[in-house]
Amino acid sequence: MDYRTEPLTKYLEDAAAAQPTPGGGSVAAMAGALASTMASMAAAFTAGKEKFKNVEAEIDEALGSLANLRTDLLDLAHRDMDAYAAIMAAYRLPRDSDEEMADRAAAIMKATRESLDVVEAVLEAVGEALRVTRRLADIANPNLISDVGVAAELALGAAMAVRINVAVNLAGYRDSDDADAVRERTEQRLAEAGRLAAETREIVLKALSK
Repeated sequence: MDYRTEPLTKYLEDAAAAQPTPGGGSVAAMAGALASTMASMAAAFTAGKEKFKNVEAEIDEALGSLANLRTDLLDLAHRDMDAYAAIMAAYRLPRDSDEEMADRAAAIMKATRESLDVVEAVLEAVGEALRVTRRLADIANPNLISDVGVAAELALGAAMAVRINVAVNLAGYRDSDDADAVRERTEQRLAEAGRLAAETREIVLKALSK
């Protein structure tokens, strides 16, 4: 199923249904994509306005970056579904002999590593969306400041959801050194995401309280 060409309601219904996918990793990526839309809206209402001419180049760059991130995150939402299917297929492999057990274990490791690649890519993309959004809090049309805030909160929520998906994958992962490296990268990215979201929130709430 390619949800990029289906109505949004189809994705929502399938995510809510008693079926394996779309699951949490896919939904986290979709949340990140939605975050990018609100940041893009703020940038779009800033682009081409004489009042914001001094930041026009930055706004254009932000629009391009956010559009690319949206495409990437939609792709990752589908890659996550494929990765989950691969893990499930690996767990269903036969284990009636030592050779089969070894092959099954290797397949599970490979599929899990590929799944980790996907969730780490989601976290990286969401982090970039937060970086762009944080800058927009300073330079975008202030009439759209609430949308900038929504973008930041959605992106942060996506990042926190990814932390859960990392933990799920690492629960059955047997490469302890790689697992430690993944955890370290994840915590560093989450710390940065939290910082960017907090700074954006402070700017947004201050502007809205005037």
